Amino acid sequence: MENYSSYVEALAREGKDQAFFNSGPNHAAIVMSRMFKYSNNLIRIYCGGFNGAVSNDEEYLSQLQGFLERGGRLHLLVEKDNSNNEMSKIYKVLRRYKNQVDVQYTPLRFVNEETRKPIHFSTGDKKMIRVETGTDDYTAQVNFGSEKDAEYFISAFDKIFNNQENRKIPLA
Repeated sequence: MENYSSYVEALAREGKDQAFFNSGPNHAAIVMSRMFKYSNNLIRIYCGGFNGAVSNDEEYLSQLQGFLERGGRLHLLVEKDNSNNEMSKIYKVLRRYKNQVDVQYTPLRFVNEETRKPIHFSTGDKKMIRVETGTDDYTAQVNFGSEKDAEYFISAFDKIFNNQENRKIPLA
């Protein structure tokens, strides 16, 4: 796991335009923690709902907090509202930075056009991307330096983020 972590760290630090794959919650947590570490402005996340398999990871939470402490903003779309689930540690962090975080439940789903299977994804600033094509086993493609790929998912996210069918999740 340490070799994988070092590999991801190097790619993220360089902002290298190189696609790679990952799978499993541990790899997902490593990738997302690097996205938090190396993003400065806005991270968008479309996910199942922070059930804790990835989002309870200590490094993930620490890097998320660091991103928010640096003034970063977070836009979140979730398929399930787990904000009152005591087991989901991320909401404790999000509540401390509620002025920088916008969480919305959405009934709309992203689906891979080829496979017709659901996908989840995250973008960091305007160049980092993690697209989870296997939502059950966290299989994903990642790139820390592709503005073109990020632009596509940012556009799709923003269309749904501004949808009237969404329900804002309060972080009070």
